[in-house]
Amino acid sequence: MSCFSSLCALRRQLKTSNPIKIITLLQPWTSMEDFKQIHAHFLRSNRIMDSFIAAKMLEFCAVSAQNIDYALRMFNNTDQRDAYLWTAMIRGFVKVRMPEKAIEFYCLMRSEGVQPNKFTFLFALKAYSSIYNYQEGMVLHGKLLKNGLHFDEFLRNALIHMYSKCRDIMAARRLFYEIPTDNAVNWNTIICACFVCGDIESAQKLFDEMPNKNVESWNAVISGYSKCGLVDVARSLFDIMPEKDLVSWSVMISSYVRSRRAAEALNVFKDMQLSGIQPDSVTMASVLSACAQVGALDMGRWIHAYVSKNKLRHDVFLGTSLVDMYAKCGCIDTALQVFNSMPKRNVSSWNALLCGLAMHGQGDEALVLFKQMESFGVVPNDVTFVAVLSACSHIGSVDEGWKQFDRMDKEFSIIPKIEHYGCMVDILGRAGLIDEAKNLIKSMPMEPNVIVWGALLTACKIHGDTDVGEDVVRGLEKMVPADGWCYVLLSNIYAARNQWGSVEKMRKTMRNIGIKEKVPGCSSVEVDGVVHELFVNDKSHPDWRDIYEVTNRINNHLEVEGYVSNPSWVLYNIDE
Repeated sequence: MSCFSSLCALRRQLKTSNPIKIITLLQPWTSMEDFKQIHAHFLRSNRIMDSFIAAKMLEFCAVSAQNIDYALRMFNNTDQRDAYLWTAMIRGFVKVRMPEKAIEFYCLMRSEGVQPNKFTFLFALKAYSSIYNYQEGMVLHGKLLKNGLHFDEFLRNALIHMYSKCRDIMAARRLFYEIPTDNAVNWNTIICACFVCGDIESAQKLFDEMPNKNVESWNAVISGYSKCGLVDVARSLFDIMPEKDLVSWSVMISSYVRSRRAAEALNVFKDMQLSGIQPDSVTMASVLSACAQVGALDMGRWIHAYVSKNKLRHDVFLGTSLVDMYAKCGCIDTALQVFNSMPKRNVSSWNALLCGLAMHGQGDEALVLFKQMESFGVVPNDVTFVAVLSACSHIGSVDEGWKQFDRMDKEFSIIPKIEHYGCMVDILGRAGLIDEAKNLIKSMPMEPNVIVWGALLTACKIHGDTDVGEDVVRGLEKMVPADGWCYVLLSNIYAARNQWGSVEKMRKTMRNIGIKEKVPGCSSVEVDGVVHELFVNDKSHPDWRDIYEVTNRINNHLEVEGYVSNPSWVLYNIDE
């Protein structure tokens, strides 16, 4: 329905005296502007006092429109609050991911003597599941037993979900087996619970025993395997599914994206288009993340145009994905345009643009944007400060870096993580403050990782300090033995110091513990919407001869122009 026709329908219905007909206007596509007109009509006619009308209005505002602030004002101005009104608010808080407020309202409801119904308990359980509050969840379970609601299938499903989220798989399984059922929802929930708790064997066994598998069951298993890191197993199940829906395709795409296998994610998306399934905004957000990983700008632009042409819901998540994609594909100006056009933004939206500006070396612009973010009242998180500290590193501002690092805990109660310490080491190292960077590493509350030591080593090379110190050597030796990068980096430290005996010792150690000596470099390029991945010395690509011929011509041209490579930054190969 067009905006004009819906407005005309609204005006015609408001002239009627039948409140039921007016309430029918509250459809999912109803805008808040239309809703406010309906609300004003009921206020003027005093019909808002009717409990049915008040409940329906509040439910639409809190749940469908997700305008929780407006719903809260309506709730506070309502004198007679029954269980339906309280439940609508609790459900609304769960919907907008404010479980603490949902629990607060549930407790207020009980303190005012209003008896909850089964839907109240249902959404209260969802709230407890979101914050993993095991003890309070058990108390609520006891209330269900006391009220005779323990055997309700919807509430039983919510209890299974709550116990699985709190990692009590035994309690979840007891509930499932207590009353045998063919309800596919309960089966799907317990299968997901097993995956959440890492019991993959039981999840597969339950799936095999399930009497009536539906597409949601297949989706649950595929999602479970992918979240456990077994993406290839998920793909094998995906390929044999008897029926695939939008969720099936979206789960498989997001699985590849999470595993940093963007090219395969894009191939699945193309197969999805050929199957005739129309993507939604959630699917497009995942595909945009894949485009960002491999720099598939043409595909990203096509998706942007598709979203606009097909009028997909342009929510904050899709908008943020567009900002992130354009920024990572080198189009920071376009990312800024998309960001400025977003009707709603959350902290992730600001973070995407902040990271993009920092990545492009626009540190000053990133710091200006950060101040603007604070002025809008958006509370930064740990990701925000990684971007801000990266910006400080790019502009070489040690003072600003220390200032923002100190603000994390003092002003925002954000405990610095190893990524933030790594940024500070990089800031200090780039400024030539090697000793200060070493002292910061020693003061860290956690063990430094390869990234932190690598930042210090890079700083030493930048400033010509090849004597990186025994603390770096000892630090790298403490790294996980199976981490080949640690040994390669340590071998290069010894080589840079001409300690060839130590280099040979490191080679022998790597061979003895079975670490691969060669990890080929990989790059990707998008041509006509197809992403090609290329490895060093790789001859698997069908056009590899033409590719090597072009690269050889480029190398010859560089030599003719007088280019001389600097091998000091090249890591020594273990076989050299």
